[in-house]
Amino acid sequence: MFKHGFKNIVGIDEAGRGSLAGPVVSASVILEKKLLVGNPFKFNDSKKLPFKSRKQMFNQIINSKSIYSIGVSNNNEVDNEGIVKATKNSMKKSLNSINYDYALIDSIDLMTAERPYFNFNKADSISVSVAAASIIAKVCRDSLMLNVYDKLYPDYLFKNNKGYGSKKHIEIMKKIGICAIHRKTFKPISEMNK
Repeated sequence: MFKHGFKNIVGIDEAGRGSLAGPVVSASVILEKKLLVGNPFKFNDSKKLPFKSRKQMFNQIINSKSIYSIGVSNNNEVDNEGIVKATKNSMKKSLNSINYDYALIDSIDLMTAERPYFNFNKADSISVSVAAASIIAKVCRDSLMLNVYDKLYPDYLFKNNKGYGSKKHIEIMKKIGICAIHRKTFKPISEMNK
């Protein structure tokens, strides 16, 4: 990309797309060159990284000269617009304050991006910039689930499940019902409400 004159290459990814509760969070990251070239810190898809490594990499990114931004679509947006559109919206929100030449996006086709972009599957395992975005999005979303929503709704153990459909989480919902941040259009919640 640098050879073609693109200097500010942004990587974009999301976290929380398959969750039963909470927002979908996207991050856009333009990595500082020393973190980008040769992937010296071994950035990878955040789902493949242990918690401690993910947190260390997050700190390396935010304490560098990298540029990053977050976009959030809450559970109501997910229910009203569908997960794909809500994910696109969160990605667009994260891009709004980033000045970039070219975007690399994991899976989602933004279509309306104003500048050149390329979207492809498993970009977070291939592109260092998208991997960095994956790490930022995941750590930010997990922190939100742990430090805000787990305190507001402690019965659902969001500190453990981060809103995903663990066996225990589903058992709790069946026992006490859902809370304000659950996605009502997602199974098994949509079936519980019939």
